[in-house]
Amino acid sequence: MKSTVFAIVFAIGTSAVYANNAEPVEIPDAKQQKATGGKSKAESEIRNALAKAASARVENVATVAAGGSHTVAVRRDGVALAWGGNEAGQLGDTKTSNSDRPVLVVAGPYTAVAGGGSFSVAIKSDGSVWVWGQQVAGTDATGKRTEARRMSIDGNAVAVAAGGQHALALTADGALWTWGGNQFGQVGDGTTMPRPAPMLIGRGFAKIAAGGSHSLAINREGTLFAWGNNESGQLGIGAREAVVPTEVGRDFLEVAAGRNHTLAIKRGGSLWAWGDNQSGQLGNRSSASQPTPLKIGEDSDWTSVATGSGHSLAIRAKSSLFAWGTNEEGQLGTGTGVSVNVPTKVEGDFVQIAAGAYHSVGVKPDGSVWVWGASDQGQAGKGASPKPRSM
Repeated sequence: MKSTVFAIVFAIGTSAVYANNAEPVEIPDAKQQKATGGKSKAESEIRNALAKAASARVENVATVAAGGSHTVAVRRDGVALAWGGNEAGQLGDTKTSNSDRPVLVVAGPYTAVAGGGSFSVAIKSDGSVWVWGQQVAGTDATGKRTEARRMSIDGNAVAVAAGGQHALALTADGALWTWGGNQFGQVGDGTTMPRPAPMLIGRGFAKIAAGGSHSLAINREGTLFAWGNNESGQLGIGAREAVVPTEVGRDFLEVAAGRNHTLAIKRGGSLWAWGDNQSGQLGNRSSASQPTPLKIGEDSDWTSVATGSGHSLAIRAKSSLFAWGTNEEGQLGTGTGVSVNVPTKVEGDFVQIAAGAYHSVGVKPDGSVWVWGASDQGQAGKGASPKPRSM
C-alpha cells in the first residue's frame, strides 16, 4: 500500500473529504445549508471528518504489534490504529468488519500494545490494562468484545504480551500477571484451567513474551523462565513439561515467542533459538527441532527479535533487519517468496519489528510503518506484498 494521502477537495455544489483513500464524505455546500438552516451542522460534519482523517494517519509511531491476522500501531501521541481481521472485534473500533486501512481504536491514549490470536491487549497512559476481541471462546460470558474492557491488575503496567488465547502483563514493580486459555499450562498457575481473570504469577521480572500456547519471562537478573506447551521443545528445557515458570538459562536480555518456537538475545548480543524448526525458523541451516537453546551464528550485535507462525525476524546493529523461515506468503520481506533457513538481510532500516502468523511489520527511524506478507484479511494493507511497503 502506498503512503496514505489525505486531501480535501472543494467543488461547486459539494465538498468532499477524503480519508485513507476511502470514499468521499459528501457535505452540502454553504448555499444549500443556508437554505435549509443547517449551516452549523455542515461545518460540524466537515470538522469531524477532517479530525478523523488526521487521526487515522500512520505516522510518528512509537510501537507496533501483530496478531494472528491483524496489526496495531500506537503513535507517540497515544493514538492507536489497527487494521486487518476483525471478526472478533480485535481491531477495537467497536465493529466486526475487516479493514485493509487503519481504523481508530476507541478510548486511549495508549502506551503499549500486543496482538493475540483474535484479540488485542494494551496499556493506557495511566498504567491500566485493557483487552478487546475474543480471547477464550466459551469461558468469557460475553464472548466477543468489540469494545475494550479493563483487566483487574494491581499496579501500573509497563509491558504486555499476547499469545493464541492467553496474555501476560508486567507492572513497574516487576509483578507478572497472566490470564486466558490455559490448556497447556501457559498461564503458569500450576493448572490447565482457563483463567478469565488475571493471576499473579510472580515478582521480580523485567521482560515477557507469549507464543501460541507457551510463555516466557526474564527476571531482573537475566534468568529466563518458560512454561506451557512444549510439544516442539519451544520451552527450551528439553522434553519436560512445565505448568509453572521453569528456568531455561541465564544472561538473557530479550525474548520472543512464536507459534511453537522461541528466539532470544543474551547479554553480549548473541542470538539463540529453540523449538519447532520444520520451516527453518530457528535459522541454523536445518529443519530439525531443537529442545534447548542453540546459538545462531557468531554475530554479537543483535538487538531485538520477533516471531511468527513459522518465520523469524531480528535486528542487528539497531537497524539492520534479517528474516528467515517460511516465506510462502512473503512474510520474510525479501521479495523472492523463497523460504530460507539462515538469517537473510531485508532491505531498509528498521528500529522496531513485529510478526503475525503470516505477516510482518516494521517501524523505520522516521516513525513510518511498513508491512509485508499475507493480507487475506487486510493485516498487511491492501493485498499481499513480498517486500516491505508503507501504510
